[in-house]
Amino acid sequence: MWRPIRIPYADGGADGRTPLHFASLVEIAEFLLTKGADIDARDLNHESTPAQHMVRVEQKRHYPHDRQDVARYLVSRGCRTDLLMAAALGDAERVRRHLDGDPDCIRMRVTEEYFPKLDPRAAGTIYIPLLGAGSTPHAVARDFGHEEIYQILMERTPDNLKLALAAELGDEAVFQEFLMKRPELMKSLTERETEKLPGAARSNNTAAVRLMLSAGWPVDALGEMGATALHWAAFNGNVEMTHDILRFHPTLELKSRDHEATALGWAIFGSGNSWHRDSGDFAGTVRALLEAGALKPPHAEDLEPSDAVLAVLEEQSTK
Repeated sequence: MWRPIRIPYADGGADGRTPLHFASLVEIAEFLLTKGADIDARDLNHESTPAQHMVRVEQKRHYPHDRQDVARYLVSRGCRTDLLMAAALGDAERVRRHLDGDPDCIRMRVTEEYFPKLDPRAAGTIYIPLLGAGSTPHAVARDFGHEEIYQILMERTPDNLKLALAAELGDEAVFQEFLMKRPELMKSLTERETEKLPGAARSNNTAAVRLMLSAGWPVDALGEMGATALHWAAFNGNVEMTHDILRFHPTLELKSRDHEATALGWAIFGSGNSWHRDSGDFAGTVRALLEAGALKPPHAEDLEPSDAVLAVLEEQSTK
């Protein structure tokens, strides 16, 4: 008797995906389902379903064409869906269905809050590489060119969230117009809204950070890992963003919840370990923080700084 199989997970292997995860044609997916394949099976590395893997082709060398048609087929067969998937697929009916069932899902983002890891060793949802860490349904709809979906989402979005979304999407005209009409919104920002400032900094979105700060977002608002916008600007080596934030007088010695380090510590560590370690201006960022009065952390050399950052720290020590 035929039974569903799971491809073993191993370093450099198939991430523990099932055959259905690899289906490149509707006919293949249909055949696998008739043989008992689990439509909502999760792979081991990303803990994501076949349909979630299919919202976008990540590596064209494996799939010569887009697989959204296969994802739509799986949706029609009753697979588990979410608002991000519906936005990516341009499925207006399902977008409305999700929002009717849970209006608060309008706040969904590609974060562990909404896609928690069952295994702490897992890499996190496949949406991180496919849609982008921190992405909202609104950003996904815009990214895939589904303007109708974007408008549906905006119609269901609370006003204080609309303000943050306009900043995130770089729509300065809408942001300023909305703020002029509803200036009192800044007094009613919830913790979820204030978290969007460090979230934008984490995504290296300098324009959004600048807009939020100018509108009155609290500069020391905490986000993921209990880190501020300054922590993330430092970790990304974004010297322009760092200067923008410093103009609003952040608390330089505030330590993040995770790692218990200041923004300067994050910059030093990031220079050798950040996603942007090869492109960020970490020497300039560290210099800006030091000139603003940030204290060099003890044993800074143990934070694996780059040679350029190490030179800045040594230069500071001789003054």
